[in-house]
Amino acid sequence: MQAIRDQIDQIEQETRRLVFTVFGQADALRLGKTLLALAESEDLTVAIGVDLGEQIILRAATPGTSADYQHWIERKFAAVRRFGKASMQLELQARVEPDFAQERALDPARYVLCGGAVPIRIGSTLVGAIGCAGLASIDDHRLVVRALETYQKAIDEK
Repeated sequence: MQAIRDQIDQIEQETRRLVFTVFGQADALRLGKTLLALAESEDLTVAIGVDLGEQIILRAATPGTSADYQHWIERKFAAVRRFGKASMQLELQARVEPDFAQERALDPARYVLCGGAVPIRIGSTLVGAIGCAGLASIDDHRLVVRALETYQKAIDEK
């Protein structure tokens, strides 16, 4: 159990580090393209998405995916919006608290507690979500984090 709590703490620290001072539609599109480029460069079978508020900025899918992948993204994003946390953190929280979803009356048709979606924040304010679906939960999460880190590094170099 302590190992899971440590992972939760690590993801909390990670998401606190991956914040922006400004972030608009052009940023969301560039960030989504960064995620897509990473997926394509590794020949991954994933669908990706970026939302800014309630607006869908980018959706894409690599060869071998199906429409079902998109449904996974939507449910992951719903969880991020509801709780303001990375979906991987929520998945781990549900392992620590087995009744987490039931106590919160989470409809599985709307929400999934599965890694792969990360909040986009300006400071402490949730402004969107970025995510992917198609890999193992932790690998979806890691790919999204790498995209955020890659994009932030590119911004910092400007």
